[in-house]
Parts: sequence; structure tokens; C-alpha cells
Amino acid sequence: MERIIKTLPMSDGQLYMTSAGQRHRLADFAGVVEIVERQTRVPMLGHVQHGVKSVFASFVICNEVDFAAGYDYQAILSGRVFDASAFVGNEKLLFSGLQYQDSDPLTNRLTFEIADLELIQKLLATRS
Repeated sequence: MERIIKTLPMSDGQLYMTSAGQRHRLADFAGVVEIVERQTRVPMLGHVQHGVKSVFASFVICNEVDFAAGYDYQAILSGRVFDASAFVGNEKLLFSGLQYQDSDPLTNRLTFEIADLELIQKLLATRS
């Protein structure tokens, strides 16, 4: 079972990729951060008895992706390390160590996973 705990809008963001020791600005964007709780049931001796909960945060860039000159969705697929900065509420946050998850060029949507637990906790405490 999966449920969205919190959705926070982002604005005025910049997406960066680090490749071969150089940092490149890939795009300007607006989007959302979705914090999701996933619950799975673990069978024990044939009976569903134990539930495991995990909290994940997805960094979703959508609708207003404006790629810098020379970059497109193929650059995202070839990139290794991503980071971004964006306004969440009235505060500018730095999202480092983003892990690429999915892209959909038809809907102009990119999805990254936030791996930083402290940042996820800060986002949970943020008022939307």
C-alpha cells in the first residue's frame, strides 16, 4: 500500500549535473516534492502478520522544464550525479545527491529520488 503524506510545490529551481568533475546547469524548472509512505506486509510462516513502513521522497520536475542550450532528456539519461536548488515555501533549499528515477518527455516530467534523510525530515516539518 502506498499513500502520499505530503506534497510541496517548488518554484524558481535550477537542475545541475556533475560529469567528469564539472558541474553543468541542465535546466530551470518548477515542480513538486512528494513524500510517500509505502507499507508492505511480510508473510511469516504462511500468514500475513508483520507490516514494514518506509518513507520515500520524490523530487518531481514537471510542466515548466526549460533545458539549457545543448541539453535535453538524453543528458538526464547519461548523467550520474544530480543536484538542484529551488524555493519550497519561502525558503531556498539545496537538494544534493538526487538519484534519477524516471522521465516522461510527453508530459514534460522528470522524477528523482531524494536520498538525504535529514532533508526529508526537514521537508516533513515544512508548512505547505
